[in-house]
Amino acid sequence: MTNPPIALLILIGGRQTPNILSAQYLRPHIIAPVASREALQPGQAWEKVKPILASIGGTILEPVQVDAFDLAAIKAACARIIDQHPAAHWVCNVTCATTIMSIGAYEVGRDKGADVWYFDTNSRRVIALAGQPPQGDPYRLSVAEYFSIYQRQAQPALPPPPSWLDLARQMAQAPDEAIEFRERLRGSGANVGYTGPRWLNNVSMTPTMQAWLPFLKQAGFIDQAQQQNGSYSLHQTGQDLWKFVDGQWLEMFAWEAARQAGIFDDYQYGLEIPTGGQTAINQLDLAATYSASLLIAECKTEDKPFKTATLDKLNSIADMVGGSFVVKLLITARSRQKADPQQVAAFHDQAKARRIVVVTGEDLLRLNETLAKEAKNPTYPRA
Repeated sequence: MTNPPIALLILIGGRQTPNILSAQYLRPHIIAPVASREALQPGQAWEKVKPILASIGGTILEPVQVDAFDLAAIKAACARIIDQHPAAHWVCNVTCATTIMSIGAYEVGRDKGADVWYFDTNSRRVIALAGQPPQGDPYRLSVAEYFSIYQRQAQPALPPPPSWLDLARQMAQAPDEAIEFRERLRGSGANVGYTGPRWLNNVSMTPTMQAWLPFLKQAGFIDQAQQQNGSYSLHQTGQDLWKFVDGQWLEMFAWEAARQAGIFDDYQYGLEIPTGGQTAINQLDLAATYSASLLIAECKTEDKPFKTATLDKLNSIADMVGGSFVVKLLITARSRQKADPQQVAAFHDQAKARRIVVVTGEDLLRLNETLAKEAKNPTYPRA
């Protein structure tokens, strides 16, 4: 005996994350929207959520428009929709829209033997008001599973070695000096392609940078450090030194902060996202899932990181995997005190216009708190 097709009735009129959660979890054959007149206006709830539902798959019926406060009309609309697909197993998500719409959908769903669910996203619960509750956790998605909903692959880097994380933590305590350290290594030729062990000469090092030397050795990047005439010669034995100081350290630190936040279902760094075939690759520094929602971040260790192009890149990636439902952060090692005040102010205005949160160097040691806050209660609420 084959299982009946699954049909999902959703209400359109308010915050749509619960509807996306139920669609992601069920992968229904049919999605039937019941929408208020206001929700169907251009730029409102239905226009925003429809592309995401379409990417999940199944047949999306044309929204049935109702008066959000006319209980009889709402019940009639819900009953008509369910009756048109009698062979389906129906689930009614009554979380969104007005209370009157929820009551109407609940009463019809209960009377017709449907499962009726309410999503309490704050506590990650699904309350079964009628029928059976979901099996498993509809809120839990890995980063790969989330991207697959949008027909995208996300290939993350391997978890960072503990010794590399130790060095990243040290550099995060003095991020402006980490930027300068990178430039001083560049002056010694560290950015030139590595072909084998070599000396990096005449590296001027501050006391803070000198304190990083044992961590550089433990990470396997160097095995000797000799002081000569006030500067250092470093014997490089690891090919990944330049990639690490050029920015990978901040990606790893952000990954560690996501782990320390303790709320994410999954978190990955150094992701490659193929687009338009395997030849075109988008790079994403951090991605994390929380309650089936996505948080992404771009990490910058440049001397002058406040560039509009970085913001546009974040937005372009978000548009591929959820648009305004994605929380976006730019994380930079440069502190505000070391940057041009007017440039920083203008950049923050540009970021705000794009609904992107900016984290600067002086806030890195609280990054785990920032990530948790933005996942649970984002500065720019998911549309």
